[in-house]
Amino acid sequence: MNFDLINLIQIIFLLICVTSIFSYTVHSYKNLKHRIEENVKKNILIQWFEFIKRLLPEDYIVYEKYGVWRYLGRFKIKMMF
Repeated sequence: MNFDLINLIQIIFLLICVTSIFSYTVHSYKNLKHRIEENVKKNILIQWFEFIKRLLPEDYIVYEKYGVWRYLGRFKIKMMF
């Protein structure tokens, strides 16, 4: 009877250990995915700001006139994810 109780306690501790390792792995994966997405979004915004800084006034008028920026921005962000 005593050995059964000890074995049961060991199995419970083993299950707790396995579930904690699994939950930690899932949590770490979600955090890593979130950080990578944030870094990619930040880098895309920085690239767009750099593009706007280098844009000449004549090119900016054409750029705004045809609304190309709307479609290019959406396309780039959708392609990343």
